Amino acid sequence: MEKILIADQDEINLMVTEMVLREVGYDVSAVSDYDDCVRMLKECQFDLLLLLGFESSQSTVFRLLEEIRANPAISWIKVTMMVSSSVRTDISNAYRLGVINFIKKPSLPEKLIQKVRDALRIRKKSTILIVDDDPVNLMSASALFNICYNVITAETGAAALEIIKSEKPDLLLMDLHMPDMDGFDVMNRLSEQEGGSRIPVIVMTGDEDLDTEAEIFQSGAMDYLSKPLVMQIAIHRVRRVIELSHLQNDLKEEVKKKTKELMITNNRLQSLSDQTIFALAGAIDAKHSYTNGHSRRVARYAREIARRVGKTQTEQKEIYSVALLHDVGKIAIPDGIIDKPAKLTDEEYEIIKSHTTKGYEILKTISVMPILYYGARWHHERYDGTGYPDGKKGGEIPEIARIICVADCYDAMSSDRSYRKALPQNFVREEIENGLGTQFDPEIGRIMLEMIDEDPDYTMCGREKPEQ
Repeated sequence: MEKILIADQDEINLMVTEMVLREVGYDVSAVSDYDDCVRMLKECQFDLLLLLGFESSQSTVFRLLEEIRANPAISWIKVTMMVSSSVRTDISNAYRLGVINFIKKPSLPEKLIQKVRDALRIRKKSTILIVDDDPVNLMSASALFNICYNVITAETGAAALEIIKSEKPDLLLMDLHMPDMDGFDVMNRLSEQEGGSRIPVIVMTGDEDLDTEAEIFQSGAMDYLSKPLVMQIAIHRVRRVIELSHLQNDLKEEVKKKTKELMITNNRLQSLSDQTIFALAGAIDAKHSYTNGHSRRVARYAREIARRVGKTQTEQKEIYSVALLHDVGKIAIPDGIIDKPAKLTDEEYEIIKSHTTKGYEILKTISVMPILYYGARWHHERYDGTGYPDGKKGGEIPEIARIICVADCYDAMSSDRSYRKALPQNFVREEIENGLGTQFDPEIGRIMLEMIDEDPDYTMCGREKPEQ
């Protein structure tokens, strides 16, 4: 539980604020005397100091902050202030003394809670690398920022680049005109270093012409400061650039995190989808003993044909999934018709043929893979247009269905059926060759013939070689 110390001379304001923050789960302590603040900070480690009633005692608050920042044991404490919009406050001085954000009065509880959460989320003290060849300017800039930030200094651009190799500051504050290597040279070299492009740059310069200003931004700087530095402006601009840089980096990390989470989720969904397809294909094959393994074998042949046609890995995987479910419509066909060993009647044959449209009806609503029904509906279409259910011909038949058609016919002939044993390989080859241009797409059919010719032992179908 994060611990917050509230300091305010107004007892009612103190009580209300304490109640609001306790309600959302913070461990809250309160003091009404600023003199007790340092003692409480020393006695117990707090995550945030919330100063209220700022407008009534600015000098007291600044003395308190100076005392806190001068004490190494508590100088790191995060500080947020509540200020009134009706009273002019020395915001720049507050920033210089390490105040990280402000809450305007009057403030709704939701706004107060959000500001406190924002302050608690702020990372460790930011680091600034200040580069200037003038020792006086370097010392002055260091004194200006060393209360709010960790300050590293370098007197040359080359020295700054060496520092950046081992330590990545949150901001590079750099003089534009330096001997040997000026600010433009440093920015060009910075982009070449690993992680260098992520370091925001503010340029310090005495130049006031528009061309120099334009070149500063074109070279990659996020802002510039005119010399001599004006404390209020310098503090505001440095703070703004660091906060913006942190926000951009946080957003990039969040995008990477969400992208990784999305990929994991997609992989899980894909795995679930694959398992569902395999389970459904297994249920189809298991319904009849003679079709055991048929869907997987057809899918395997179809994927190999797709590979030889030149399809990508993703396309091959899609074709495999489509082929696995090409016979899904047979779930709705009576067992007595499918297992009938004798010749089917005309009526029974029409019922068998309906497995194509029944498969289509089952698969057409699966939007994650809109082509899933192609094989189920059209794997019995013929290249010459005499197939079913739609009488499509040639290129009207989806390529996936033309591939599954020849793969399905090969497995049907090379496997045992209820009405016959597996056919000899030479007969299977002859039937496919004779069907080129009539039943089968000629190019796809020739690829199937190549696969048969590369399988002289007739083992591609996963069975022992039948009697010739």
